[in-house]
Amino acid sequence: MKKTIIVFVVSLAALIAGCDMYIVDDDPWCPGGCTDCWCDDTPPPVPGGVHSVTGDNSVYIYWTPISGWDFAGYDVYRGYGPTGYYDYIGSTNCACFTDRDAYNGETYYYAIASYDLCGNQSELSYDLVYDTPRPDGHSYYLWASEYYPSDGGFDFSEYSVCDWDYPTCDFYFGHDSIGYYLCAATDYTDIMEYGPILDLTDVDYAPESGWNPYADVEAVEGFGYVIWTADNHFATVLIRDITGERMTFDWAYQTDPGNPELRIRREKTDVLIGHKVRTTQRDYSKGESK
Repeated sequence: MKKTIIVFVVSLAALIAGCDMYIVDDDPWCPGGCTDCWCDDTPPPVPGGVHSVTGDNSVYIYWTPISGWDFAGYDVYRGYGPTGYYDYIGSTNCACFTDRDAYNGETYYYAIASYDLCGNQSELSYDLVYDTPRPDGHSYYLWASEYYPSDGGFDFSEYSVCDWDYPTCDFYFGHDSIGYYLCAATDYTDIMEYGPILDLTDVDYAPESGWNPYADVEAVEGFGYVIWTADNHFATVLIRDITGERMTFDWAYQTDPGNPELRIRREKTDVLIGHKVRTTQRDYSKGESK
């Protein structure tokens, strides 16, 4: 019944305006252009709840969906600061977008605009959303350094297993009479037991406090650990399995020095001032930015 009412009202408005009306996928449109029929100049709502999740050479962006009979989609913009030029990088019909042209160690700022079937576009989203992609790895093996010293350490800068006492080793895995443990490889490396986690993205930031005053922590399956390397980088380790003398783990490493953001998720932290974009108008007949 609701669909019938909408079609009747819109069709009546079209007859008054003196143009032909068609129904395609429940959306009314006029072959001569929307503005001659039912369209107006009212833009759709500004997208809200925008946040991001860090990936490896990628950024995943999410926001709250917008509904409406004339809603058409979203445009995604990216910049290199909270103000200034934001460039169009793509469009989507769902409330999510993956930026696959991001580079590890670079910080990007994102904003979303919605648009409707008539070509009206909203203002850019007000949420301050920025992200710094970082590399990660999955299902790596370390072997207890007491028995396999050449396979007990890990160097985040090389994304590689190394000797437990290699000069650039960041941490190593061990098994002694007390149990399994992870140990900082140098006096200038800190390690923290973060607690149970399901995924690397469960660790947002490297905490400012709570660092272990000692060099080692107990290694526990399903636990996450944050490591502050001697050369001022932050990393996350998730232990997936410990069997015999072997540990299976995932890792994420922030290549931007001093940046504690391991998985960035910003929501409504501030309002962007001075938003500017190079391309805000779209040709909806072609689906391209111009």
